[in-house]
Amino acid sequence: MEDFADQIAKLCIEKYAKLNKTGKPSQTEWTVLSGIILKNSNDSLSLVALATGTKCLGEIDLINTELYEIGCRLNDSHAEVLCRRAFLRYLYEQIDLLLNDTSSDVFTMNNEKKIELNDGISFHFFTSQTPCGDCSIFLKDEFNENNAPPRKIGKYDYNDAGEVIVESCNKKEQIIRDIYRTGAKCVKTEKYQDPRLTGVNYHIIGPLRTKPGRGNPTLSLSCSDKMAKWNILGLQGSLLSILVPLIKMETITIGGKCPFSLEGMERGLYKRFNKENIHGLRIAQAKFSFKQQKSHERKYPCPSSIIWCAVKYRDTEIAVEGRKQGATKRRKGTSLLVTRRALFETFLRTCDKYYNFDCDIRHPKRITYLDCKKWSKNYQNLWNILKSESFRAWPSKPTHLQTFVL
Repeated sequence: MEDFADQIAKLCIEKYAKLNKTGKPSQTEWTVLSGIILKNSNDSLSLVALATGTKCLGEIDLINTELYEIGCRLNDSHAEVLCRRAFLRYLYEQIDLLLNDTSSDVFTMNNEKKIELNDGISFHFFTSQTPCGDCSIFLKDEFNENNAPPRKIGKYDYNDAGEVIVESCNKKEQIIRDIYRTGAKCVKTEKYQDPRLTGVNYHIIGPLRTKPGRGNPTLSLSCSDKMAKWNILGLQGSLLSILVPLIKMETITIGGKCPFSLEGMERGLYKRFNKENIHGLRIAQAKFSFKQQKSHERKYPCPSSIIWCAVKYRDTEIAVEGRKQGATKRRKGTSLLVTRRALFETFLRTCDKYYNFDCDIRHPKRITYLDCKKWSKNYQNLWNILKSESFRAWPSKPTHLQTFVL
């Protein structure tokens, strides 16, 4: 899969290079790049969604969200999450093309007036670094960039396996192995928490984790956890699952020149939940690397995000602190098209078209966002089973953020 991974990474990185400078990091800033690629039945590849981002809103920001902002502000602006939201916009446009009797790259309508995936297509996920959370926790001896020689930090010698060699009486008596660490914290309701001891005992593997926020804890689950959920329930989410079949990630490619462990990725995405690789997910690291990733020169996370998808209208958006760039409390401006509210509005509008297409999809005029999610019974039933069996500590978002109407 290595050659294919290189093609995936190259496609995303080249598209990023062609985007305008707005929203990109400065010389001292870093960001993460994620993309979703469509592979057609003729094996051609096309990029359909792309995003950058490193930030999340804290829990206090969510609690204090004013009425007009409900559903209009992004809680999680990590690249992987924004990329999936951009992908949802792309899918809605593909459905719209189908309902307008125009050829769609993704969907077709069967004889029973149900939407199906086109034959022979597949979707492939790229992210420029290992997802935050459980996937990022692994022994340092699994990554040694450019075969660097042992390095000395203070009184410790590091061998080429990333192990700390402690000398006593001029004899090397003890070896302390170290691990890569993640900023994501164990969910408070998890039974086991990070011991934060020396070396390999700093983290514990397995628990669900929340991302660090802007000065206060967040309710946003780590990208490892969210991608584990997508791997089982699909990329389409609850609303679109009412209209379309499961859309799975067939492969995940990690960018080059960053810490990577295949075992860590497999554990983080399904093995820690005692789940089999039910969809045959394949994972690899590419040789191509993203130049704007974190490094000694790029120490500060970029505050803005770029969100792009292969649609005709407003294909590129810039987000800062969960809002469209330039929007403030006093100057609201136009909302981002990947927010809960915007995607909810698109879903209802799509349902209306689908209903007019002689299908049995119809919604009440004043349905709330939360009620509409509950309407996706098959999806919600499977999600409830997963939460009871594997994702027990998955926290719920505040209800007031989900009970808005349009």
